[in-house]
This record gives sequence, structure tokens and C-alpha cells, in this order.
Amino acid sequence: EKETPLPKGYREAGPDKVAALKELCEATANTGLFSGAVLVADKGEVIFSEGFGLANREWKIPNTADTKFRLASVSKQFCTMVIMQLVQEGKLKLDDTISDHLTYYRKDTGERITIHHLMAHQSGIPDFTSSFDYRGTVSRLPFGQDEFIKQHCSGDLAHEPGTIYSYCNAGYIILGRIIEKVTRRSFEQNIAKRIFEPLGMKNSGYDRNEYVLEKRASGYDRGPFAYTNATYMDMDSSPGAAGALYSTVEDIFLWDRALYTDKLLKQEFRELMFTPNRDVPEVKAAGGRAQSRYGYGWQIYTRTHPVTKHRTKVINHGGAINGFRAMENRLVDDDAFVIVLCNQGDAFGSGDVWNAVMTLSAELIHVVTDQPFRVPGKARPTQDQRLYAMVKDQGVETAIEWFKEKGRKAAWGGTTMTLAQQLIKDGNVDDGLRFMELEIELSP
Repeated sequence: EKETPLPKGYREAGPDKVAALKELCEATANTGLFSGAVLVADKGEVIFSEGFGLANREWKIPNTADTKFRLASVSKQFCTMVIMQLVQEGKLKLDDTISDHLTYYRKDTGERITIHHLMAHQSGIPDFTSSFDYRGTVSRLPFGQDEFIKQHCSGDLAHEPGTIYSYCNAGYIILGRIIEKVTRRSFEQNIAKRIFEPLGMKNSGYDRNEYVLEKRASGYDRGPFAYTNATYMDMDSSPGAAGALYSTVEDIFLWDRALYTDKLLKQEFRELMFTPNRDVPEVKAAGGRAQSRYGYGWQIYTRTHPVTKHRTKVINHGGAINGFRAMENRLVDDDAFVIVLCNQGDAFGSGDVWNAVMTLSAELIHVVTDQPFRVPGKARPTQDQRLYAMVKDQGVETAIEWFKEKGRKAAWGGTTMTLAQQLIKDGNVDDGLRFMELEIELSP
């Protein structure tokens, strides 16, 4: 029978997986949307591990396979591992409530929210990251743990505990504090003694701002016209147990291998982490599916290849924090593993870097599971970048004429103000003001 040709842009994975993996990563890095490290393992063996782009742009130092990156929310799985170890040791129960361990927590909600609810994002506690002053103020300030929990993790419930999945960093900060109360050790010490040291994860740890770390990547935001240093945040207060760990792609692979064994946790407890809590639906913001795909610190689902319809079971988690993006995929039925760590983030309001990391991860999965894959094309300049170049080369009136004839207007019918602001910042005040006038003309 004749084979159906692949849709445009798709290619067969072919026998040389490594060449395909390398080409994918290099093409993604060449778009300017990815800078970081990638590791792919197949049948328990690392087949590809390499750095791309720069760990430090000021000194032009390249990323390598042992560069340290902030993990952001990929940290949550380490928090749930310690919780499950304490459950295994009989020091915690899944139906213990917040109030059982944090006596100062408000009783009206603390007595209804369980450890299970916190790990599965079903607590109903509102997430502080969506408050309007989080980025500019709260995330930059140092707080004591209990003070932070009282001020930012104790709001009135958005829904009844155990009724719906709604992603919540506040729940994990509370879990981190419960670990400290039960063990009488810091969260940082617990993670080191219970996970990193036994597994030989020598390049992983809890990232406090004051630490000097060898081979740590600097974090950057990719703005519309230039890269900028990522804004500062106090790692211990607000990501804390919800997102303050750092690691390398090679260390995360050691972790992946340990999760197939009883080394850290017996199988019955591991299975609880990797079983989606399907008894509740998701909020709209999470996709609005009828059943949650989240276990404890992990998402579990089956992904279907867009062309071949080949199905692959995936246990994964992503992470996003100022200047960093991460995406980790455990393909447990294929015994394969894909980790992408990136030291770039998006400027506020954009998702280009995040989408590039997601797409790269998906295509790497296609290659390692012998499915057809797509290599990203060359990066096209954005409309703002084109207009910016036009102002510089041909003058502001030419750029404005082009925009009126061929430009993509913003949703409200005007232009984007980013260009005007950039021109003023550069000292081209008249050109910037001319674009602001155009904004008023187009959307009075």
C-alpha cells in the first residue's frame, strides 16, 4: 500500500535521532526565543545533552550541560516527594489539615483544607501571583515564612476545598512550612538530605539570592527590541517551596531515574504522586477540562501526535519565573526523558519564549518516540521591529503610511504603544510622539 505523504514541514525521525535532536535545538536557539540546556534520554541512556545560547550575555559565556538554571514550578515535585516521604514515615497524613500543623492559620478555612488539597491544587486559596502588586512589590520583598503565609496565603476561598483544580503557589508555600514544622529542619535542609544528597545531585539546591553559585545562568527577559536582565525577586519568600530550586539537566535526569525505583519512596506512595485526581474538574484558566490531570506535583496525561495519532503517556511539569522557563517530560511507557531548561523569559504580556520551549519539548518527544517532527523556521521580525527599522531607515512618515496601509491594528483599533515608548527612550522624542498622535487618530 502507498504511504500517505507527511503534511508540509514534517519529516521522518529517521535512524539518527541525535542529529535530529541537535538540529531541532539549534534551529530553536537561532530564532532567538531559546537559550538554555537540553537533555534527552532513551531507554535509560542519555543520547543527547547540550547547552545553547548564552548563560551570561554580558560576558558572552555559553550555556553548557552543567549550567545551573532556576527550575521555577518544576520545584513542586520535590516538595511533594518530601511530603510523601513524611506520609510513608507516618509523620503526616494526606487528610491532615493546615490547622493541624500551622496553629496560627485562620481556623474557618484551615480546618477544611487538607494536605491532599494543597498538593493537588484543590485548596481554593487564591494565588498571590495573580494579585496586582505581586510583580512590582510583593515578589521583591523579604518576609518571614509565617508572616508571608498570614499576609498572602490566607485569603477568602475562591471555591470549596476539594471541588475544583485551580493552580495555586500559595498551597505549596504552606506545604513547605508544614514540612519544616514536622521535621524541625528547614525546607532547604530537607530537600538536600532527603533527595539531592542520596541521588548525587551535586549541582542542585535551594536558590537563596545571597548564594554565589558556580556556573549559574543569569536570567533574561526577551523584550520587543532587546534582551533585558530579569527583574529581581526574593527567592525565599514567594517562590520558596513552590519554586525556589535550581538544577542542571544532568541532575534532573538522575532524579528521573530514581523515580522508577524505591530508593526515595515505596511504589504505593509514588503511584499516588503519578495518579491524576480526576474526581474534580479544572477551572477555565487551566483549560476547563471535565477532569483534572494533576497528581501531586505532576501532570499526567496522554499526548496524541498531530499527524500519526501515536499516543504517548506523559508525566510532566513546566515552570516559569522571572528570566527562566522550564519543561520536563517523563515518557514512562517509552522509558524516555526530555528536559528543557531556559534562561530567558517573556516581557510582560508576551508568551513567545514560553511557546518556543513548549514546542521544542513537543518536537523532542516526537523524535525520541520515532514520530515525524517539525523544525522551526527562521524568526520573522515582529511588526514593531519592522516599523522601528523603517523609522530609522526611511523616516517616521514612511513608517506611518505603511502601518495605515498594511499594518495589523491592535484589538482596540489603534497601534501598539511599545514602539512609541521605545523611540522616546532612544531619544527620538518627536518620532515617538508622532506615533502617539497616530494612536489618538486611530482610536480616539
